Amino acid sequence: MRKKRTVIKNKLLLKLLIISIIFILLGIFYIAILSKSNRQLIQENLNTYLTTLNKLDYFNAWIRCLSSNLIFIILIWSFGISIIGIPIIILFLIYRSFILGFTISSIIFFYKAKGIIIALIYIIPLLINLWVIIISSYFGIQFSKNLNKLLFLKKEVNFKHVMSRYFKILIFTIICILISSLIEIYLVPNLLQWII
Repeated sequence: MRKKRTVIKNKLLLKLLIISIIFILLGIFYIAILSKSNRQLIQENLNTYLTTLNKLDYFNAWIRCLSSNLIFIILIWSFGISIIGIPIIILFLIYRSFILGFTISSIIFFYKAKGIIIALIYIIPLLINLWVIIISSYFGIQFSKNLNKLLFLKKEVNFKHVMSRYFKILIFTIICILISSLIEIYLVPNLLQWII
């Protein structure tokens, strides 16, 4: 019985990874269907970001970055507590996967060979964030399923243990987001300035 549960859990993680990969690929190919004016707007935004790296207010940028990432993680965690949260959690994962793919393709599209190096550096914190979102989504969906079993199927669930583990996942993901935000604001811009 325990082996069966492990297989089901592994299938869920595999499904989340497949969803993520599919939408990363869709994000990569999305640049090809954009209009010329939209491409120009993206190029302008990229150029502005890269040219203002030396004027970056690190602390305020880190607070903004950390806040937006924390809100995202806390929302996923909160939707895991609700029974109807599973589709919303999956939508969050789709959104972040698509953005990652689109970011990679945009940088490479506009900066060619140099863009590969820029993209590799720029996506380091984004990959950490995506990994954290996949972990959060996995445990959020698991928690939501356990809640469903407890409330509607009247199955026995050690709710105290499940809630304790789910809270530990939140703490772990917050620590990861803190690290990725530090990398995104303090390390990535300095590496990019060195390359550019």
